[in-house]
Amino acid sequence: MLATFFRRRYLPALPPIAILLASASSIGFAFYAQYVQKLMPCVLCLYQRVPFYAAGGIAIIALLVLRIPGAARMLVYLCGALFLAGAVIAFYHVGVQYLWWEGPAMCGGVASGATSIETLQAQLMAQPIIRCDKIDWALFGVTMPMINVGFSLLLATLCFIAPNRWMQTPATVSRHF
Repeated sequence: MLATFFRRRYLPALPPIAILLASASSIGFAFYAQYVQKLMPCVLCLYQRVPFYAAGGIAIIALLVLRIPGAARMLVYLCGALFLAGAVIAFYHVGVQYLWWEGPAMCGGVASGATSIETLQAQLMAQPIIRCDKIDWALFGVTMPMINVGFSLLLATLCFIAPNRWMQTPATVSRHF
């Protein structure tokens, strides 16, 4: 009886909590790589973080609306769509790194807006150019964007499976356990 109570009460919170933890740990790892390991991100690396920021925020909203099961489930599905978008961005970055296609114009320099040669030179000296096609880190030939493709696809799959399994109404939960 006590186990059934906990299942009904806390099991629907599991997917949003897992999404929040996965998003926070991914962003935390990105900050660790950037600030501790000194691996400066390119524009595409920064774009790959956006789905994790958004999914973390949506997971918090899903936790707040757990009493409305349909809304919470839809928010978890939305997180799955965000993770799919993140996988597409990461795959695009992999293609840029391996020169399968050309990257965006922002991946090679900065828009200066300088009015003289001296100000342009000062801006160039102050701003490091981080190229998107340069592989800064790889382990056994696997780069960070490759890892992000796999991780984002895994998270998207879990987001599409979890609402049907763990976020059901209390009447249907007891039939599955």
